[in-house]
Amino acid sequence: MAGSPWTCAQCGAVNDPAAGRCGTCASLAPGRARARALWVLLTLMLVAGVAVGGVLLFTGRSKPAPDAAGPFPSYATPVLPTTKTVVTTANALTPPPPPPPTTTSATPAGKPCPGDAARYLPGGQGTALLVAQTPKSLVTICQVPDGRIFYDGQARGQAASGDTHIMLPAQASGDGFVAKNGDYTYQVGGGRLVVSAGSGVLSDEALTTVG
Repeated sequence: MAGSPWTCAQCGAVNDPAAGRCGTCASLAPGRARARALWVLLTLMLVAGVAVGGVLLFTGRSKPAPDAAGPFPSYATPVLPTTKTVVTTANALTPPPPPPPTTTSATPAGKPCPGDAARYLPGGQGTALLVAQTPKSLVTICQVPDGRIFYDGQARGQAASGDTHIMLPAQASGDGFVAKNGDYTYQVGGGRLVVSAGSGVLSDEALTTVG
């Protein structure tokens, strides 16, 4: 017992209870040893109980329920940007009519007028419809791009001048051409050049084609 002599568990000596420990070792008296062991056990149990209680308290705590009688929290739906397709249509306008094609009379197919005659033509160029000669004259019938026909007569072997050269508007007649200069008429056709004044014939010469 705690108040009676006790035997040391290490050395086997009987000790006085007042000493509290063996004289030869550091062992506590049996009563004190038991009390100390009990205190340690209680301390461990207390710590374990506090730990378990804390865990239970933490896990068992529930979130506060919303007030059933209160209004629900409002939630605004965010406005998402939208892409608007804009279709633009042009006014239905009737396109203007295309401009009329420019009428350009092309030079008729054929040989170009000789330079001695072409330089007197309007525009300076034309197509030779007939190039022929008589013993005295060189006769050229030319047509310009706009369709007009001209008679060109020139004295052979002489430079062109007011006395040796003449150009007159002409027109087709039968198988030949006719040009007039006042009372004078120049008729080309049938292989001949006939020059007349009024009803009288001034000359009638055979024409030989040149070129």
